[in-house]
Amino acid sequence: MSKYSEVFQETQDLYDELLEKTGLSHYINVRLLSDDKSKEVFKVAKCSETEKFKTGDDINITINEKIFDQLTQEQRVIVAEESLAGLHFDSEKDKLVITKPDVITFSGVLSKHTYEKWHILNESVKTLYNVDKQKEDESKSVTK
Repeated sequence: MSKYSEVFQETQDLYDELLEKTGLSHYINVRLLSDDKSKEVFKVAKCSETEKFKTGDDINITINEKIFDQLTQEQRVIVAEESLAGLHFDSEKDKLVITKPDVITFSGVLSKHTYEKWHILNESVKTLYNVDKQKEDESKSVTK
């Protein structure tokens, strides 16, 4: 017996609405699957070329509906948006792009210092690296 099943119609409707709002529905086919034994509330995977040929699907999103169904409607929307946030279609290259999350940290750090302070720190570090790289590039161009 397969560990996957179809998602509830309510879940499919939520995703259809979000895919339409983002415009992704015009470029890619997303298949929702349910796996109630999954340790993650959702998992996004790009379909292999063989699977894409057989089904026409570009992305599989597997949802633990046993958990998902117990969330509030607002929480379900957040989970669904998060699962779609890394999907982008590059129309210039006619290619699906999947990006990794840009916030990776520990919940304890966020609890202690707040997201806002963490975000400022993260942006400050990026700026410092950019300034350092610019100085390096200027130094290299002067020596040439």
